[in-house]
Amino acid sequence: MPTDFFALLHRDHTDLQQELTQLLDPAVSLSQLRSSLDGVRLGLVAHAEAEDIVLGRFDKHPSLALLVNQTRAAHRAQEAALTQLVLTRPSTRMWRRCAYHLRELVAHHAIQEAQDLQPALRELAAEYPRLAGAFATERLQQLAMLQPSAPVYSLAAAY
Repeated sequence: MPTDFFALLHRDHTDLQQELTQLLDPAVSLSQLRSSLDGVRLGLVAHAEAEDIVLGRFDKHPSLALLVNQTRAAHRAQEAALTQLVLTRPSTRMWRRCAYHLRELVAHHAIQEAQDLQPALRELAAEYPRLAGAFATERLQQLAMLQPSAPVYSLAAAY
């Protein structure tokens, strides 16, 4: 398992992108769709909460406060887009638009973090090495509190 904070964030972003791409595959089965939707929901919520908790220690840091707030805003936008996706009938034109939109939000967020947040955090040499462990712990705790989303029959009824 990677022990670098940004390697862990990158892995989450990559996993989310793969699950979102799976949602857009027209040949996907109902069970794959349900699994991918759960993967997106669980992964996004756990990632956002863990990242918020870990980065929360920098709320008042002069050079990081704005970047932390931008990260929070990006996660709120992603969660709103996810809500819209979950409330939309699967495999419709609107479903695809919602999934594309969420995938774009995740991609843009990953780029922003790599370009802006990563260099700023790496300058905090004493603090940076502890972030990966804190993030991994928080992410696991968040996942442990989450339940799978929709039962099979609610997605099946949409087809």
